[in-house]
Amino acid sequence: MSMQEQLLGNPIFAPRNERFVIVPLHSTLTNEEQALVFKKMPKGVRKVVLSTNIAETSITIDDCVFVVDCGKMKEKGFDTNKNMESLECVWESRANAMQRKGRAGRVMPGVCFHLFSKQRYEFVLNAQPIPEICRIPLEQLILRIKMLPALSNKDLLHVIKGLIEPPADDNMTSAIERLRNVGALDDYSNLTPLGKHLASLPVDVRVGKLILFGAMFSALDSALTIAACLSFKSPFNAPLNRREEAARKKYQFVTGCSDHLTTLKAYKSWQNAFNKYGNRGAQNFANENFLSNKTLLTLADIKTQFLELLMDIGFVPGNLRVSRRKFTQDRILEITGKELNAHGDNQKLLSAILCAALYPNIVKVFTPDKQYSASISGAIPTPTKAEDLVFRTKMDGPVLLHPSSVNHEVSYYPSPYLVFQEKVKTSRVFIRDCTWFLFSLSSSFRRDLSKSSFIAGNS
Repeated sequence: MSMQEQLLGNPIFAPRNERFVIVPLHSTLTNEEQALVFKKMPKGVRKVVLSTNIAETSITIDDCVFVVDCGKMKEKGFDTNKNMESLECVWESRANAMQRKGRAGRVMPGVCFHLFSKQRYEFVLNAQPIPEICRIPLEQLILRIKMLPALSNKDLLHVIKGLIEPPADDNMTSAIERLRNVGALDDYSNLTPLGKHLASLPVDVRVGKLILFGAMFSALDSALTIAACLSFKSPFNAPLNRREEAARKKYQFVTGCSDHLTTLKAYKSWQNAFNKYGNRGAQNFANENFLSNKTLLTLADIKTQFLELLMDIGFVPGNLRVSRRKFTQDRILEITGKELNAHGDNQKLLSAILCAALYPNIVKVFTPDKQYSASISGAIPTPTKAEDLVFRTKMDGPVLLHPSSVNHEVSYYPSPYLVFQEKVKTSRVFIRDCTWFLFSLSSSFRRDLSKSSFIAGNS
């Protein structure tokens, strides 16, 4: 149970008690929800902001008088052995503690309470947080190095070790291996033709491969939409007190056992509302369907940026006229024409392109043996339930689908393979944003994709 849920369940802080207003603050909130943090409260009402470390440096809350620092923070890391991002709860650094202390009394006197001992502060906490380069995947850095004439022929490990605070050797070798899996580097760590194109795109290599394949297979607009979501965030909202209603609205967009195609359908539906009824109609559509209009507009802007990148490297004709104004109507489908979008509605092709882009992030679905129950007419098979399925990746034991996935309650897949965007370790290892795909079609995108090479535990 989250801190917000615990507080709201307490009679002192419950909504019916008008003395307190509980306001969450984290990166996945919409702009409208984040605006509540800065709203002035009437006299006699105390605002309680429950924030992640986004509040350390990004914002200033003028009426903040007290800060309660728990001493912990969630920090994104990367497990090179499992090729998995993790969101671990760790002790903050002394620099973090000073930043949190500074949130109180910015414009008036304030007090900060640190919920840890002076001894821990002085002798246990690190002076500074671990540099991000030591905690994140290194694919883009490696591609940039290989593109520099002065460094392209030098040993990658030697070059990266020359940084002021170099990452661990395991991080570097793991990143090189992932680039080989993607097809960006050959066995000798030289850039492949695909790698040269990916190095020219200032985006995550998986996003870059997705938009390149979208252009190559005439599914450009759809691929750009999915890529924008991968690089930014989902437009779906799920307010704490309306989660069931939000889930029902999301269900109407569910497509092809796929989080990615579900988001694509929601975006296209919002786009149709924009085309028919203008900005106000799009806003109303978003509100009615628990979508963030601001996020959708940002996705439209990101799509335009991706299209311009493809034009710059010659994958899309450079004479197309693209609007550079932010937060305007998405006209990419109209601008790029039928030839570049002939297969944009082909769900199987889009799933295969996703598989090619996100490989080796593959999950195999194991269905239990059929169970039978007795009846008057004889034994009848018992339907398989979603919780009976077992999901495995090559590097992990059983993993779970995240509750936010549209596949969380799915009990049958036409093919026992899912491709996923990321896996995150919290209390368990969860798969986020996954899509079912046809193995036979996707294997044509990767010559080394074989049933025996990437799935562990075939029984």
